[in-house]
Amino acid sequence: MNVATTAQKKPLALKITIAVLIVVGLVGVYFLTIGNPREPEAPSTAELTISGSPKEFNLKVNGQDYGLVKDGETVTISATGSVELVASREGFADVTIPWQLSSANKNGVHLALEAQTDEAKAIVAEEQNLANEAEVGEAYVKDAEKAYKDYPILSDLPYQGNRFELYQGLANKQGYEFGLYLQLFTGTEDEGRTAFNAWMKDHGYDPAGYNVIEEIKSAKQSAQLPEPPTSGALGAITVDSITVHDNPELKERTADQLAQYFGLYTATWEPKEDGYIEYSEQRAKPLMAKNLADTVEEPYKPTITFNWQVAQSMNGRSYPWIQTYESTTKKGITKAKMEVCWAWIADEEDPVFDAPRELDVTVKDGKVQEYYYTDGDPLVDQSGTICDPSNR
Repeated sequence: MNVATTAQKKPLALKITIAVLIVVGLVGVYFLTIGNPREPEAPSTAELTISGSPKEFNLKVNGQDYGLVKDGETVTISATGSVELVASREGFADVTIPWQLSSANKNGVHLALEAQTDEAKAIVAEEQNLANEAEVGEAYVKDAEKAYKDYPILSDLPYQGNRFELYQGLANKQGYEFGLYLQLFTGTEDEGRTAFNAWMKDHGYDPAGYNVIEEIKSAKQSAQLPEPPTSGALGAITVDSITVHDNPELKERTADQLAQYFGLYTATWEPKEDGYIEYSEQRAKPLMAKNLADTVEEPYKPTITFNWQVAQSMNGRSYPWIQTYESTTKKGITKAKMEVCWAWIADEEDPVFDAPRELDVTVKDGKVQEYYYTDGDPLVDQSGTICDPSNR
């Protein structure tokens, strides 16, 4: 009897246990859902890149106003999927189109508004003209880039020297992309051709590979440079005939004359006395504006080249001249560019030549305001330098 009673009570205990678990589970769900409610999902967005005509117009998407948008602009749209786009601008007919936006992919749309007024038509015409010009400009840039790559000489043009000028123009012979217009001056044509050939060689160009077209014009009077010395003239110069002044000669000069004198004075040395190349710049301070002169000091590492050392050991001196010169004057400021050559002269020795110094000088109010120069690399063979008359 007792055994049977115990067996009948077991199912009831099981039911009670299950009921308790269900209640606990429901309470847990309540606290997870009601006690910690989910945050609302952020609305989906899409990036829409706009292009169209005219280049600016107002945009609405599903009635939401995105204001003025420009051609090529990317707008973040607070919607995805099927939307309605409305483009409008005063003087133009509105455009309404359905569009499918994707948040995962790139979206682009072109909206063309029809001009309704003369003013709107003028806007479209002007924008079209600008687009055409831009297209032509891009094509020109591409062509120019190719030309400069194929013909590096274009980077050195135009060139305006004292004995010749060189410009790019139309070729007058078949098989050439362009012509080199060589302008020579009356009475000095031969010197100009010689200087042109030396300039071409010095810059790594072969005149025979170009369509050279000669033009003769009146003699150039602005710079009035003396002709560079010949081999015979340099051979006749002695050390004693070269004077190295401790101070520059101060007198009234034109801006061109002052720039040239500065170039010659700062390339005149007596190595045994001067000690280093930059010393001539310190001697030239009286030719400079005060603010420039105050910056000219002995360099931390003075320049002494091999040719300088040889001239120093042989009591030699430099004999300078201006190989090429050009200048422009605007609002009282003259900017001059020149190549200054020199020969190292030592008695009973042949002249020795360095590469030309490329010198830029700015002159204002009778004083040198700025100057910059670049000398040839002393570690490079200069046997082909334009300064050597045998290479002209």
